[in-house]
This record gives sequence, C-alpha cells and structure tokens, in this order.
Amino acid sequence: MKTTLKKLSLVAVAFTLFALPFNALADSFDLYLCGTGTAGLIPDATVTASLKANDQLIWQEFNAAGTTPIGSATPINVVTNGVAPPFTVTGLSVGAHYYKVHVVTSSPTSCSGDVSPAFNVYSLPAPGVSLAAPTATFCEAGSNTGLTGSIITATATALAPILSDVSYEFTWTATKDAGVVGDVTTIGAIGAITTPVNLNTFTLNNTAGHGAYIFKAAVKYKVAAGTLRSDTGTGCVAESAASPTITVTPKPATPTIVIAP
Repeated sequence: MKTTLKKLSLVAVAFTLFALPFNALADSFDLYLCGTGTAGLIPDATVTASLKANDQLIWQEFNAAGTTPIGSATPINVVTNGVAPPFTVTGLSVGAHYYKVHVVTSSPTSCSGDVSPAFNVYSLPAPGVSLAAPTATFCEAGSNTGLTGSIITATATALAPILSDVSYEFTWTATKDAGVVGDVTTIGAIGAITTPVNLNTFTLNNTAGHGAYIFKAAVKYKVAAGTLRSDTGTGCVAESAASPTITVTPKPATPTIVIAP
C-alpha cells in the first residue's frame, strides 16, 4: 500500500516509501512542474533525523520501470546532523521523471542504505489556447430564428493521456463596443468542461443586447492529486488572441402605422 507522502514545504518535499510496484501508479504523479516552477526533495522525517554531518544523499533519475538509471547520480553532502539539504528539481524536459535516493554514511565506513522507491515528477509543457472563429453576426432577441447566438470554442494544448490528474481552468473575458464586460455570464453561458478537458465553449446568446463583442480565453493548469509548482504560483497562465468581432444586430423597433405626410 502506498503510504502518505509528506506535504511539500516551501523548500522541500518529504519523501516516503511505497510497497506497490513503482509502475503501478504510472499515471499518478507526486509533483507537477510548469514554467519556472521548482521544488526541493528530501528523505522522510525518520531518515532525515538519523543523518550525520558528512553523510551523503545520492539522488538518481530512473526509467519508468524503475530499473535503469538515467544520466549521472547527484551526491549531496549533509552539513548538519539531522538536516537534509534539498535536491532541487527544476528545468526538466517535458514529460515524466522518476527519482530515487539512498544514504551513504560518512567515511571511513561508508555504509550504503537501501534505495528508496521512486518519486514521480511530471514536467508540463507551456500551455497555449486558441479560439475558433465563431458566427460573425446574428440578430438581437431572436429576431431571426435561424441565427440565435454564437458559440466560441477555446482549445488549449492537448494533455498527454498519462496525465489523468491534470486539467485546465478556463477564464473568459469580453468587451462590448470596446468596453469591458464585467461579468461575462450576463451576456451568455460558459460551457461545462467534459472530455477532452482541453476544450471549453462560451455561448453569446441573443439576450446580450446589440453591439460588437470580442472575446479572449485564458487557461491555467490545475491538478486533482499531487502538487503543482508553477511560475509565481499562477498555474502557468496562457491567454488566447482576441476572437474575431461578433456583431449582434439590433432588432428593428415595432412600428405603429401613421398617415404619410
């Protein structure tokens, strides 16, 4: 059974052991990074408490199966008894990364401890979002039953299938006749996010009032499990270019009949 991981602190992620095979939870990551996000990893509190000055923590990246080392190991020297210097995780290539650590006591004995289970990290790509060209014009108040609204579709960067715990949060903004719309839900409806999670829609409806509308959508990452570290804690926000202008044509006034002069 997978034991509970310690919470990420400002500079460190506590590191606990797993009893399940490493690749059994290959689609669930302990840490997600995007942008300039970074984190420090340390062993769990019990191991940290037993560390002595001049011990070494040996960090190593492994393949997904946890059997083959990738690149060179990184030794970090312990300076103070009971204090584990963090192993900084940053600037990774996009994709999954798996780290293990073991302790080597100070010389002359240099006893080597068992290697930990893997800590799973996923480096997310920079997000992007674009808007599909909507219906360019329709009539106010349903005055043409064939054209009653305009649906704008925002498409964010597709997520890798392995990322079952990652999705996007969409934010919509709009202007009407060059003025900012304070609450976009007063002019239409934001669609529910379903599968795939990188699509979202906004429907400008025929009760919005006549005028010229322009939309933008922004996205940022969010995670259902694990921890997300991003640039300045924003979730790595990306904003679309402006949509084409959507013109809602005024409904003609209801006439009364008068005698022509």
